[in-house]
Amino acid sequence: MAKARIPKLPDPSVALKPGPARKLTIAAGVLALIGSPVWFVYSTLADQQKLKVQWTIAGPPCPPSPPLPSHPVRGRGDQVFEYGEVQFSRQSGAVNCAAVPDGGFFTQKTYRVCQFTAPGKVGVLTAGRKTTFEPGARPATVTVRQGAASCVLGGWFRA
Repeated sequence: MAKARIPKLPDPSVALKPGPARKLTIAAGVLALIGSPVWFVYSTLADQQKLKVQWTIAGPPCPPSPPLPSHPVRGRGDQVFEYGEVQFSRQSGAVNCAAVPDGGFFTQKTYRVCQFTAPGKVGVLTAGRKTTFEPGARPATVTVRQGAASCVLGGWFRA
């Protein structure tokens, strides 16, 4: 009986003969290996910067809440929600919040920003301290950074 002849497979290490095509292929591979992480870092930093710009709202400060009246006031209860480690309350309107990066690429720190459409009164409880603002029926943006709450009249969010 005759032996079956097995064809010899080509050596994959020399699929491309030395020359310009092989150098171009290697250069393209190296560029892809280096370019992918660089593009990832660039796009992440660009997204973080865009978020910071988008959620930085300029405007006049919100009026502070007047002292509580001595007699009880009946009204609809406040709408309360938690975002991260911060508790917010509002009387009415809609809200949109974001955790905005605080720092560079390698930090995981964020701060909280919430935009309200027409909240009436906004309460913020953070780090055991309650702060109240009364923007009324005007749009307001509340920022909580390093345990301190601030509020400005204005914002782009519309429900």
